[in-house]
Amino acid sequence: MRTALLVAALLAAPAAAVAADPPVVFQTQPPGRLLDDFRATIQALAGDGEVKDFDKWIKESLGDKGFDGLDLSRPAGGYVAVPADPKQSVAVLALPVTSEEGFVGFFERMARTKPKPGEGGVYAVTPPGEGVGIAFRVADGYAYVAAAAEGVDLAKAVGADLVPFARFYDPAEPALVAARVYFDRFPKEVRDKALAGLDEAKEALAGAKLPPEVGDPAKAAFDQLVKLSTRYIDLSKGAKEAGLRLNLDPAAGAVQAELTLTAAEGSPLAKDIAGRKPTTNAFAGLLTPDVVAGFRFRLPLFTEEIRNSAVIGLEALRKEAANANFLFPPPARPLLNEFFDGAVRTAKTGEADVAGVIRGPSPDGFYTAVGAAVFDDPSGVEKELKKLIVGMAPPEFTDLIKWDADKAGGVGIHTFDFGKWNEEPGRDLRPVFGPDAVAAVAFAPKAVVLAVGPDAVAAVKKVLGLKPAEAPVAGVVVNPAKVARMAGAVEEQAAGETAKVWGKDDKPLSVLSLGVAGGTELKVTLGLNLRLFAGVLGWRAASGAADAVPDKE
Repeated sequence: MRTALLVAALLAAPAAAVAADPPVVFQTQPPGRLLDDFRATIQALAGDGEVKDFDKWIKESLGDKGFDGLDLSRPAGGYVAVPADPKQSVAVLALPVTSEEGFVGFFERMARTKPKPGEGGVYAVTPPGEGVGIAFRVADGYAYVAAAAEGVDLAKAVGADLVPFARFYDPAEPALVAARVYFDRFPKEVRDKALAGLDEAKEALAGAKLPPEVGDPAKAAFDQLVKLSTRYIDLSKGAKEAGLRLNLDPAAGAVQAELTLTAAEGSPLAKDIAGRKPTTNAFAGLLTPDVVAGFRFRLPLFTEEIRNSAVIGLEALRKEAANANFLFPPPARPLLNEFFDGAVRTAKTGEADVAGVIRGPSPDGFYTAVGAAVFDDPSGVEKELKKLIVGMAPPEFTDLIKWDADKAGGVGIHTFDFGKWNEEPGRDLRPVFGPDAVAAVAFAPKAVVLAVGPDAVAAVKKVLGLKPAEAPVAGVVVNPAKVARMAGAVEEQAAGETAKVWGKDDKPLSVLSLGVAGGTELKVTLGLNLRLFAGVLGWRAASGAADAVPDKE
């Protein structure tokens, strides 16, 4: 009997309060690594002078003691606690410390204000502005710094409601900086309000109308985008988790961001993500290691609504072009209609790939440019273009053309003797493409390919033999040394200026890469080479990090 009463008493006793897992968490690698990677990136982009300026700024901001008080060898992190009333939300930053006294000194140097010690080891900080409160407490080797709207009990936030570091930190996470949102951890009241907000957004979209003066094509395209937005609002209700990862490659001066989205099992969103096929490009093989520069891109026609909008836009452009007599005189109208007919067919397929590269130099020091685009049955364009040129172009132009000069897989390749073209475009581009350059074009059943250079015909044949392969949605690559040499072929001084922007690496570097993948989660990756922006801002030129002209081959 006494055992039964004891069990009942234990069950009736209130359990120790445990803070709920926060819906938003984030973490970083140790601050020391962040500083080292940041310095290395500055050095790679701008040189030692900018690194010295960065260190000088730190010393001016934090004094001779600098980061004393922080443990730069352990990771940092934090979270956002969201209660039923979002206005009471608290953001907490957890910083590794060497000691409580050391961190208090560091905080005072950083914030230019002296924290006020209070009960339970909680320090209050004079708010930096109206309506904001800040407090911190040191526990288990970390300083938990909390910020919230004025009136929120921050002593409780870093006390009884504090979430320990181990609860929100993932030791297996390799990213430099990572954050994650758990939608199912938000209080029911917040989730209900969010769902109500989404429904209100749908109602607002359903009633949205463009002004009466806007044309019918714009209204039709807008209706398709409203339909798309409404569908995605419904799909978003199945979201379970979202993540963000940031990584830095100091040696390459590159940054990569990765966004992920996981859906609730069995939801329409989960089915949509699982059904997303790998992105392909018909010209993926065009970007080979020997390129000077190149790009490939797939137009975002992945939903019916976007395809419909594209078709509406193309038809509107067709009408506008038909009225532009100064650009498209009556003899050019058949060609114009064939182009738009094919563009509409292509948009409806949802597979619109474009790509372009420059290769070289050849043994003679010249380059070949190649461009290709998916186009559904361009035979009509080919026919009308030939009629237009034969009927209107002067003999000195048509004499340079050879129709069906070569063939590849039954596809005719037409050529134009670019080197003998004495008009301005031909003369200006001879230093790059050579005096014997040829322009070659082919109209394949599903693509149009154009090349200019000493190897134009061979380049077109190679493209016609390519097969679709997996590739990022968008990608741009350059070989800095080759770009500088090509620029120097036009103007010798340009080689040095180009080297200042891009550096002197003699290998293809990714400037931009955008990828989208489905499966168990939706993953969007963006890679960016910061050297481009360093050059635009003049950092490399100012620092002299790359002021030498590349050697000519």
